[in-house]
Amino acid sequence: MVLFFTLPPWDVAYPYILINNQHPEYGLRYLKTYNHIKDVKKIIIDSGIVIFMNPQVKDYPGGYKEQTRRQVYLYKRIKSLVPHADVYVVIHDYCDGYHPKALWLNERITNIERTIESIMYATEKYPNIPWIIPIQGHYKRPRSVLKSIMYIKEYGILDKYDYYAVANLCVEQKVDIISMTIKYAYYMLGKDKKIHVFGMKIKALKYIKDMIYSFDSMGWTKPVEKELHKRYPHSCKTSEQRKIFFLTYLRHLKEKYGVQIE
Repeated sequence: MVLFFTLPPWDVAYPYILINNQHPEYGLRYLKTYNHIKDVKKIIIDSGIVIFMNPQVKDYPGGYKEQTRRQVYLYKRIKSLVPHADVYVVIHDYCDGYHPKALWLNERITNIERTIESIMYATEKYPNIPWIIPIQGHYKRPRSVLKSIMYIKEYGILDKYDYYAVANLCVEQKVDIISMTIKYAYYMLGKDKKIHVFGMKIKALKYIKDMIYSFDSMGWTKPVEKELHKRYPHSCKTSEQRKIFFLTYLRHLKEKYGVQIE
């Protein structure tokens, strides 16, 4: 079964939590509220790559080394709040989807090479952190993830870590591109590895659910079913709507796709 990670409404207990490194305050307050063994089971600390939606932003604040230090600090803080939970940390990566080639330094050092540099630093500097290794690629080029995986194999990362995140599909809408990208990663990484997909569009889930371990999304903030859309033809506006939208989304995932939500 596939796990769904997200940041849920305040008044709903949920076991699989996604926390944004750039803005962790809400997530930390949530964990303090639901820090019982039966509530939170697994946590992913994301790198906050959405900062690159701004085309003027070319790097993380302070660079990936400073952000790695912050990730480690946040990991320790979260483990102190929920010591029973499994906490995974995403290594900072460089995307290509928001503004293609905007984060390339040149044709030789693209977003893939920059991501590999960040991976090598994090794994060598902090080898005992339960890292999720990002697999980056180029915009709308599924085969490009093979380049990332070849680097990872060459540098010995594949022998040391079990959890990988396909990170180049956050803004991808086409199901065939999503599906093909995941297939390349699945067969290249090996069937014994866990694959996470960042920001995946729910419509692609039925094509790849047998190849992935988990995914994340904040898509529940919009109505996922027709009846809900008739009542609220907009994103959720109130705390009550957030709860209704979220629970409806979970039911949709469970009944239609067999996603594990408890």
